[in-house]
Amino acid sequence: MAKPARRTAIVLLAALSSAPWVRAQSPTVPASPPAGQPTPAAAAVGAGEFGQLEGLIPDLMAKGGVPGLAIAVMKDGAVAWSRPFGVTDVGSGSPVTPETVFEAASLGKPVFAYAVVRLAERGDFDLDRPLPVYLPYADVRNDPRIRKITARRVLCHTTGFPNWRRGGQLTIDFDPGDRFSYSGEGYVYLQKVIEAVTGMSVDDFVGREVFQPLGMAASSYGWRDAYEASAAVGHDYLQQPTRKAKPTKPNVAATLHTTVGDYARFLAEMFHPRLLKSVTVEQMLKAQVELEKDLSWGLGWGLERASGRSYFWHWGDNGAFRGFAIGCRETGDGLVLLTNAENGLSIAEPIVGAVIGGSHPVFGWLDVDRYDSPARTIRERIVRAGVANGDRSVLRTLDELEKTYPRVAFTEKLLNRIGYELLEKKQVAAGIAVFEYNARLYPKAWNVYDSLAEAYAAGGDLRLAVQYYEKSLKLNPDNENARVALRQIREAKEH
Repeated sequence: MAKPARRTAIVLLAALSSAPWVRAQSPTVPASPPAGQPTPAAAAVGAGEFGQLEGLIPDLMAKGGVPGLAIAVMKDGAVAWSRPFGVTDVGSGSPVTPETVFEAASLGKPVFAYAVVRLAERGDFDLDRPLPVYLPYADVRNDPRIRKITARRVLCHTTGFPNWRRGGQLTIDFDPGDRFSYSGEGYVYLQKVIEAVTGMSVDDFVGREVFQPLGMAASSYGWRDAYEASAAVGHDYLQQPTRKAKPTKPNVAATLHTTVGDYARFLAEMFHPRLLKSVTVEQMLKAQVELEKDLSWGLGWGLERASGRSYFWHWGDNGAFRGFAIGCRETGDGLVLLTNAENGLSIAEPIVGAVIGGSHPVFGWLDVDRYDSPARTIRERIVRAGVANGDRSVLRTLDELEKTYPRVAFTEKLLNRIGYELLEKKQVAAGIAVFEYNARLYPKAWNVYDSLAEAYAAGGDLRLAVQYYEKSLKLNPDNENARVALRQIREAKEH
């Protein structure tokens, strides 16, 4: 599948690559309140201070197509207000409660990073020792650059790994340390290393280092039987319920299940650390690699400079679940937002603006379609038309939308995304109609023809698939996806 590559960063801040780590014994941690219950600070604040937010969120949910969410707002580094909204499942209508468990997806990465840094602070692990010294990795073959991959490079996404492998073989796409490239694969390797070093499962390890001391009793990277009743149901772009994911193997990059109260306890730890020395947390939140102006990456967290202040942030995206967390240690302000909707991030920016104020470049980098953007309306209308009535309805809808929105609203990337979504929903003819429309608008874009070829291949028309793969290759001779696809088609014909 040829999709636009994620923007990559350019400058590695090498001077920070060998930050010192102070040995420390694990501190005695005061008992936390049971998961899901408000902290004293939260209980002390009535709805008055957050009345505007109480009204804003349901309105945004309705406009953005978000069935349910839970939010916790931080003031002075502690939970000041926390509320559930909406339903866990549009089918049952069950309300979201403080005990509702959400898939937090990549929001599990900072939690795991914190646990690893605790291990390093005690002197039981070296963030800068090559990971193969701890555990050779058979998934990478015949590439000596694997010896350049360290835990630090995993936590700041400079391993050279793709986000997820293409097929069965894991590759290193550039020299580790050269630049940023977001990678779940790096976290998977580090998870295996930590399990080998500690002799513990990753859930037991993170439980010992983070979950238990912070009172995050409802949190786990693996599926629990209790989640059958407490876990929300995800909803796709059209607000249709999806099947619950029940991971049999914990994956720190993707499978964290948690409540808003639990994750807020972890966020509070970032403001006022009890498990790490404050200087160690400061090292975690120092830039290791630059993404673009005002954005960089630390250890486990994305970093942002906005309105003269520094923020740490991360997002979660498991398709039908989206989440976001952000904090500013200078002011103590922050929030965690968990939603059971593919549309969840479409309303995150205005909520963050209402809580913290100012504009935040992270949302531009994440390339989120806001709830009120033309892109979101275009996408929803075309996908609904294709699912309901196929390619003819798609063409009629495109014609109607052209009369409403300027041509610049129909970007190559947006149309490509819509086409793939229709393919995923088994609406091949509708997907082909969108890709052909995209090719008419962008006749010199190699990726458009690659996607069109893939759609024709999915529909069984290999003649046109070959034609468009060849056209894509002519426009971009480096398109390895087209080269591999053509070879596979020709080999299939020979057999």
